[in-house]
Amino acid sequence: MDSFQEKFGAALLQVLYKLFVYFLFIVPFDLWVRAMNNLAKQKESGSLSINSINSAWSFLSFLKRFFFEFLFDAFIFLSYFIGIIAALFMLYSQGFQVFAGALVITYYVPVILSFYKDIFIILLLPFAKFISWASKPAQYMDLEIKNK
Repeated sequence: MDSFQEKFGAALLQVLYKLFVYFLFIVPFDLWVRAMNNLAKQKESGSLSINSINSAWSFLSFLKRFFFEFLFDAFIFLSYFIGIIAALFMLYSQGFQVFAGALVITYYVPVILSFYKDIFIILLLPFAKFISWASKPAQYMDLEIKNK
């Protein structure tokens, strides 16, 4: 029975922690930190530059990097700063309850934007596959080259 009680207690703590602590309080900030790290890596590597792209479609590749790798992360990173400024304006014009609500919403904006980013990427996967196919169509076809 000790094993059952230990496992039950461990499982209950895991569920409570992941549902009420991790997802509600840690995930939004971790997504914000991830966006900040991604932006710093882009700055260091210079990957958001047309000169660093060696593709047949350099402008389309730049747009892909700009929208998927930069713009969403930039919005996520700026969301806390913009949200806090907006909440302070609401404190003076609307009162403390609206201010507190704005802070709560601001804290969860990275989750919402990350969700939109993932959905946007999923919706554009067919386009990305087409570009990959167009650059190397033989790899996607069953072509037999026979030397006679």
